[in-house]
Amino acid sequence: MAERELFAAIDLGSNSFHMIVARLDNDQLRVIDRIKDMVRLGGGLDHRGQLDPDTRERALSSLARFGQRIAGIPDYQVRAVGTQTFRRLRNPAAFLVVAETALGCPIDIVSGREEARLVYLGVGQNMPAPSGRRLVIDIGGGSTELVVGASPSEPAVAESFAHGCVAVTRSAFPDGRLTMARWQRASRVIAADLHGHAELFKGFGWDEAVGSSGTIRAVASMLASLYPEQRPGVERDALPELRERILAAGHVDNIKVDGLSERRQPVIAGGLLVLEAVMTTLDIKHLQVSDFALREGLLHDLLGRLEDRDPRDSTVQAMGERYQVDIKQANRIDDWTRAAFDQVAEDWELRPVHADMLHWISQLHEIGLAIAHENDHLHSGYILEHADMPGFGRQEQQFLACLARLQRQRIQAEELNHLPARLHDPARRLLALLRLGLAMGRPRSDRIMTDFGLRACNDKLSLALPPGWLQAHPLTRQDLEFEQQQLARLKLNLELEPLEPMPASP
Repeated sequence: MAERELFAAIDLGSNSFHMIVARLDNDQLRVIDRIKDMVRLGGGLDHRGQLDPDTRERALSSLARFGQRIAGIPDYQVRAVGTQTFRRLRNPAAFLVVAETALGCPIDIVSGREEARLVYLGVGQNMPAPSGRRLVIDIGGGSTELVVGASPSEPAVAESFAHGCVAVTRSAFPDGRLTMARWQRASRVIAADLHGHAELFKGFGWDEAVGSSGTIRAVASMLASLYPEQRPGVERDALPELRERILAAGHVDNIKVDGLSERRQPVIAGGLLVLEAVMTTLDIKHLQVSDFALREGLLHDLLGRLEDRDPRDSTVQAMGERYQVDIKQANRIDDWTRAAFDQVAEDWELRPVHADMLHWISQLHEIGLAIAHENDHLHSGYILEHADMPGFGRQEQQFLACLARLQRQRIQAEELNHLPARLHDPARRLLALLRLGLAMGRPRSDRIMTDFGLRACNDKLSLALPPGWLQAHPLTRQDLEFEQQQLARLKLNLELEPLEPMPASP
């Protein structure tokens, strides 16, 4: 089988690591392999955001196994994401260096709302399109995602809460001892966190509620053993009996209920506690269960990126409208940087993913003007780093934010150190193209835009303009001379030279 026909999605959750490999067959993704490791990453994270050595080794061993399976699949057909525990790491960059080396591909850390969007997309892949509105609940190891929408792929409201089966089991029952008092105390905390958003979800409404994740499937399996006559799924009225059986065990290590696997046993108490609190707070009487979740959503999102159905394009367009970007100027800069990129991409080993990044920052570089003109580049960087941007991973947002902050004025080269090392060269090269585009487009007029040539050789960049053009445009000449000084701070040598005339047609 040609490896170019294969796609892989890797979900690095707080409880389990999952990978699915699929083949594209007649425009349909067909899963051909699945790997799951119960790593319990969240259980090894202390209050300072540090992983204990055993958990770290368990995670890296799992990633190495995954890495062997995806070896040979083109890197642009593989996507791996880290969720809540990765978000809580004190120094994620240090761990990502070794984790990405073991896996053999980049790992995106996604926000809670982006995780919710991917879960919603995954659930929609194996269920009929909703006749009305669908609520999806996913209880992971470190967080719980709630998302509701009227279409099978586009959610309307999404939220993430830092309550998952691993996290709640550790916090509610730190020594493993199970009591009703501890259960009720933890339940009140979760309900209080949910309460502020419950009215928003109830106000939007839903016609069906669906649960995904191992916790909800485990609860449904236990209920099927206890009440074989009930309809499939999770009935809220049946949860108190299941809760009593779990509390009767006295300790998490002693829980024995038909339908519960040994792997799920250590964290089921926290998982059931969260599920009961969510169903009670949102007044959900019955929950359908889906076998699909984040990894399937990730796989289909990846395919969409490759087939011109990239949700990031919609996000960029929406942000441009929200922040009232001058679209003519954005397109002017975009056109220049696209032409520049095409001329240097091969010599600088830039790939399509870098072209996308340059396109998006060209469109959004001025969003900070919505806050203030002074230091607008810093405002742009802040927005891009901290906004909810559906489709984007955390590193992608940090990359765009870095370019935004450094787009003008004096370059603080140390800013690049906040990015993973693998992104340093692409960042400084795209930044050079962006800054040159902004210098050329500063007059905000198509009338002065001119033909140009751009050549790159290692760290040397040559910009050719028509003879006499710079003398006729002193502001641009001054700006380009300033860029020569600033790009040197990125170890890039910019030379200005006359553009050779095109040979006359015979």
